[in-house]
Amino acid sequence: MNSQQKTKSLITIIIFLLITNIAMLIFFVVVSKPAERRQRIHEPNGLYNSLQNEVGFSKDQLNQYLALREEQMKKVHPLFNEVRNAKKDFYVLINSGQVSDSLLNADADSIAQKQKNLDMQIFRYFKNVRGICTDSQRQKFDSLMKKVVVRMVGRPGEQHKK
Repeated sequence: MNSQQKTKSLITIIIFLLITNIAMLIFFVVVSKPAERRQRIHEPNGLYNSLQNEVGFSKDQLNQYLALREEQMKKVHPLFNEVRNAKKDFYVLINSGQVSDSLLNADADSIAQKQKNLDMQIFRYFKNVRGICTDSQRQKFDSLMKKVVVRMVGRPGEQHKK
């Protein structure tokens, strides 16, 4: 093969690879929606809509739910901030030269306590929302809560699925 034929062959291969890469990029970005990206998209009023459509909350029940939600937001925002700040303070210790095990344990325990307070508040909130349900709605609500909990705690990796 002479050098002109080699050059033509290489240019042809490069153009083919470029077109293939562009086609794959278009497919994955535009056409296909990865499962992870779809799962992370949540409606801002997702639980409200689910309570209305799946559980069958009445207008009065939805108003009670909105009042609970507003009260809940006032309570949990500071708790989320406490957990976030405690974790930041904990991981800043990486930059310190020598950190005692007792300090690490104390900071980790502080994070755990703040996370516990947050989880207890969220638990009480959902228990209060469940209290709004009529007897006939509780089974539907419990089914909905299974989905909500999966979203809250995350999905297990593929190796953990049964």
